[in-house]
Amino acid sequence: MTDMKRFALMAVLAVLAGSALAAREGGRGRGRQPAESLFDQLVRECKLTEKQQADVKAKVKALDEALAKWDEANAQKVQAAKDAAKTAREKKDDEARKTASGELRTLMTARKESAAEATAAVFTVLTAKQKAAWAGYELYQSIVGRYRRADLSDQQLAKVKSACAVAAKELGEAGDDDGRGKRAERDITNKLRWGIDVFVLTDEQREAMAKQPARGGKKDKQETTTE
Repeated sequence: MTDMKRFALMAVLAVLAGSALAAREGGRGRGRQPAESLFDQLVRECKLTEKQQADVKAKVKALDEALAKWDEANAQKVQAAKDAAKTAREKKDDEARKTASGELRTLMTARKESAAEATAAVFTVLTAKQKAAWAGYELYQSIVGRYRRADLSDQQLAKVKSACAVAAKELGEAGDDDGRGKRAERDITNKLRWGIDVFVLTDEQREAMAKQPARGGKKDKQETTTE
């Protein structure tokens, strides 16, 4: 791992280490919030100007229309895959579950690709700084979902979000300088999770997470690496 990537890990863990006290203070999380539109999230996270808001709103509308068109054309296929996955889970048929899940993932990938051009158009409106802010928010969204059972407090969520912003920024700056971009991303993500588990969660929350089933019904395993 390059010095830059090692620094990224240190920066991320430094943010999380400062949250050890916050993990024991503040109110609990407020549970699931109503789903926000992409537009609302962009306005809040990227601090869009009024002109940007007008441009983004039009482009998000085009994106929604592209996705709606795909959904209408593939509704039966998606429902069939969901039904097959549900049946497989009920019968505890791992092979059938994997097959159905694979089909569903393929469909969701096709859905995303069908609107790739419209999606890209949305983000052309953002400045480099705003794109970095959004990258941190996307990482936060992917990470925090894993800790739903822990019911993180508002202060804990704030610390995790700050750490994700640092991680996304450092990953963006490091790039694929040694030809192992995916390895760097995996290292950062693993250390981020490790930092949350160690510095943010309380003992009670760790116990709750230990009971959380992972995909396939097995307990979640930590993906940590040491160097």
